[in-house]
Amino acid sequence: MKHIIAIVLLFTSSIIFAQSKNENKITELSKSLFRWEVENKIDSIDNLLHEQLIVVNSKGETQSKLQYLATFKGGAIIHNSIAIEESKTTVLNNTAIVAGKGIFNITAGGNNIIRHLSYIETFIKTKNDWKLIALKASVLPN
Repeated sequence: MKHIIAIVLLFTSSIIFAQSKNENKITELSKSLFRWEVENKIDSIDNLLHEQLIVVNSKGETQSKLQYLATFKGGAIIHNSIAIEESKTTVLNNTAIVAGKGIFNITAGGNNIIRHLSYIETFIKTKNDWKLIALKASVLPN
């Protein structure tokens, strides 16, 4: 009986550890994406995004991967800083979701704008790595 309990505990703890390892990886990818946006590291951002990415920005506009990257390449939007207030990561099999809130300091059309946003990011596990497949941002009241 003691052996059965030990095996169950070992199996359960390995599942919990594996999940938190994946959650940590996704949380770090989300943080990296924001850092790369501020640093304007287009290649790093491009590498994280799935080819079929769908973005719904804070204005409610839908963008493809190419359109999303174009906002950074063309300088239409410059992320000056991003301060994450809260973030929660959930992983289920090959899908991960990050939901959070933050203060986004951007320059758009030459104007400095501070936006309080909520966001949800959806990552999927591909053969080689995790890729961001969906991103939605919404403006929060200050």
